[in-house]
Amino acid sequence: MMQKVQRFGAAMFVPVLLFSFAGIVVALGSLFNNPVIFGSIANPGTTWNSVWDTVSAGGWTVFNQEPLLFVVGLPIGLANKSRGRAAMESLITYLTFNYFVSAMLKHWGASFGVPNFNKIQIMPNSTNGGLTMIAGIKTLDTSIVGALIVAGIVIYLHNHFFDTKLPDWLGTFQGSTYVYFLGFFVMLPLAYLTCLVWPR
Repeated sequence: MMQKVQRFGAAMFVPVLLFSFAGIVVALGSLFNNPVIFGSIANPGTTWNSVWDTVSAGGWTVFNQEPLLFVVGLPIGLANKSRGRAAMESLITYLTFNYFVSAMLKHWGASFGVPNFNKIQIMPNSTNGGLTMIAGIKTLDTSIVGALIVAGIVIYLHNHFFDTKLPDWLGTFQGSTYVYFLGFFVMLPLAYLTCLVWPR
C-alpha cells in the first residue's frame, strides 16, 4: 500500500515540477510591470509593459492549464507500460468527458441547475457560475479534481486492457483505441453524475 502511495506521489510531482519556473516568470512579470518600482515605463500601453505582459502571459500557461497537465502527467507516472500512449488516451478521454458535460448542460441545463448555460459568456478572472473553458469547451469547472478522476480511470483501463487481444477482424481497435473505446462509454455516466452533483 505504501509503495502505491509513493508511486502516486511521484506521479503527481511530474506536472508540479513545472510550477517553480512558471511562478518565477509570473513574479518577474508582475515585478517589472509595477509602476511603484519602475515608474512610468511600467504603465499600460508602454513597450516595457507590453513586453513584460507578454512574458507573464507565457508564464501563466502552467497555472491556467493545470487540469490538462495533471490529466497527461498522471499516466506518465502510473501507467505500467506505453506511458506516452496512456497520456494520449487520458487527454482525449478527458476532453471527451468535458464535451459530454458541455452537451448535457446545453440540452438539459435547467435540470442540472444551469438554466442559462447557452447564454453564459466565460469571462477571465470571474466565477462564471461554476463554468470554465477547457481546450475551447465550455464546461463545468471541476478543476484538478475532475482531471485526477478521469486520469485515474484511464490509468486503470490502460493497465488492464491495453494488451487485450481482440479478434483479427477487430485488430485495428486494439491498444489505445480499445482503451479509448472503454473510456468513452465510462465518461457518459461520469459526465451525467458530474452535472448532477458538482457544486456551482
